[in-house]
Amino acid sequence: MQTRKITKADFDQIVEVIDRWWGGPISTFAHPIFFYELGDHALVVEDEGRLIGFLLGFVHSKAPKTGYVHLVGIHPDYRRKGVGRLLYEQFTERCRSAGCERMKAITTTGNDGSIRFHQAVGWTATEVEDYAGPGRRRIVFTRDLGPAPN
Repeated sequence: MQTRKITKADFDQIVEVIDRWWGGPISTFAHPIFFYELGDHALVVEDEGRLIGFLLGFVHSKAPKTGYVHLVGIHPDYRRKGVGRLLYEQFTERCRSAGCERMKAITTTGNDGSIRFHQAVGWTATEVEDYAGPGRRRIVFTRDLGPAPN
């Protein structure tokens, strides 16, 4: 498996496959802003030239500087084979190099797979009432990276 920075061709392919990979309509979350404006840290994973995973994320400069994971997709045939872990490790290292002091991601309550994954890779999960508006709880994941390198 090889990880690299996203390209426009990758983004176009992601939009084509994401609903199948997620098992439902989610393609609107793969907004082009995550390629054109926020794509400096977005990643894809390939296996022998075939797209098998992606991570759309960005660095938020508000203190503390934070690496934010927006959306991750793994080809169904490659789940539970370390693709997600590889994406998170690579993204975290890129964020650390960019001066981030923490990482953050969000999911809906009841998304047990996401909750288990984040906890398994060392993130803290906190349920926050009204995070996405009145009556819309979310699970907020964070991971402290410590002070930015000098």
